[in-house]
Amino acid sequence: MNFERAKSIILIILVGTSIFLTWSIWTYEPEYDQFDQSDDLIRIKSDVQIVSDVIKPVSILFHSNGQHFQTSDPVEIDKMEKEFSQWRFTGVKELSMKRLQRKFDDFVHEEGSVEIEFSDDVPISLYKTVLDISDKELPSFSFDRIIIKQKDISGNESAVYFVSYEQEKIYQSMVSTKRLKDFMDDFYNDSHKKYPEYTAQTINGKRTLFVPENSIKINRFQYYIDYFDIGNLKDALFNYPKYVRQESVSVGEEYTDGTRLMTINKENYIISYINPAQKSKLFGSSSDLLGKSIDFINDHAGWEDSNYRYAYMSENEQRVVFRLFVNGYPAFNEYGMTEIEQIWGKEEIYSYERPYFSLASVLPSEGSVATLRSGREVLNQLKSKESIDFKSVEDISVGYKLHKSLDSKLVTLVTLEPTWYYRIGDKWFIVPFDEDSGGDQSGLE
Repeated sequence: MNFERAKSIILIILVGTSIFLTWSIWTYEPEYDQFDQSDDLIRIKSDVQIVSDVIKPVSILFHSNGQHFQTSDPVEIDKMEKEFSQWRFTGVKELSMKRLQRKFDDFVHEEGSVEIEFSDDVPISLYKTVLDISDKELPSFSFDRIIIKQKDISGNESAVYFVSYEQEKIYQSMVSTKRLKDFMDDFYNDSHKKYPEYTAQTINGKRTLFVPENSIKINRFQYYIDYFDIGNLKDALFNYPKYVRQESVSVGEEYTDGTRLMTINKENYIISYINPAQKSKLFGSSSDLLGKSIDFINDHAGWEDSNYRYAYMSENEQRVVFRLFVNGYPAFNEYGMTEIEQIWGKEEIYSYERPYFSLASVLPSEGSVATLRSGREVLNQLKSKESIDFKSVEDISVGYKLHKSLDSKLVTLVTLEPTWYYRIGDKWFIVPFDEDSGGDQSGLE
């Protein structure tokens, strides 16, 4: 009896265990670890720049006693920028040219005025982060220069003007008269002593350009360069870097996740990134376009070189260009080695091109000062060339032509050679002189 009872108990236990295991299998729901995207969505911040770092005046032009004087010295410009960024602007409003009863160009370049000039139109809704504007609501406009007129300085508050040369639009704001008097005392009154003289040239009845009256002495430079970490760039530009495939190509390397493509051009040290899914465009405000372009670089491997400045924007193309500046002068290269260019798509960046190097140590060198021809000679040269439509010239500037070479130890260095440039539309060209082989007529954006 005891044996039979033991078998029954064992059988009951086995049946119960079987039922429990069967129920457990049927009702089992595995616990998965939550997928954390933070390991894959890497964003790298390096040398973060704010609006005032990137959007800066490129020159200050003074009209005094029938003469014109200009400086592009970054030290002088920083001093002036520090002053006007502390002014309090009030009552911003548009001015009608009919009400002014004068030609636009005459108003802009009037005797007794100062022009604070930028590379291209700047949206006021973005630049207000640099200025102290008390207005709660601002009209929507862009400007490429801020103008102060000596004759308007009177009373408690005086007018300062935001002007878009291309659009022929003028906006007026009021600023403390004491602040403006201090500015004119500090910079305008002695401008004829401190800054080189410029000569005026009317181009097509609407546009006046100013170029140096005399020849210019300007330093040439040679730099060793530092390279960015390509891995950081890849991690910053692709959502899931571990799924990116690498392949060697003739120019260097390619990285792709099946949709996006990043090309590393090892000949010219440039990365090109494209996301074909973003080819269609969404047209937002110019302020949003420029603002997100600055943010994008901050969030995607940074600037690395703090010498890049806002240079150009096209709302139609949804395109923004930042350019390398050295000692206050823009740098150019036919392969894009001095530009950061973005083209935006409907939701994200569509195209992104930039150098992956920065200027490191400068080399001491003999004969480092170059003498460039006077602005008058440049004007005469441009007028004499049948291949150049002089009436279409929109700007003339000294710049640096960047080219690379190897030193005696086969280490790469770049040379910055002072050169005269002129601009038609958004393209810059080298001014061709007779001893040149026709000049470089390929457009440098």
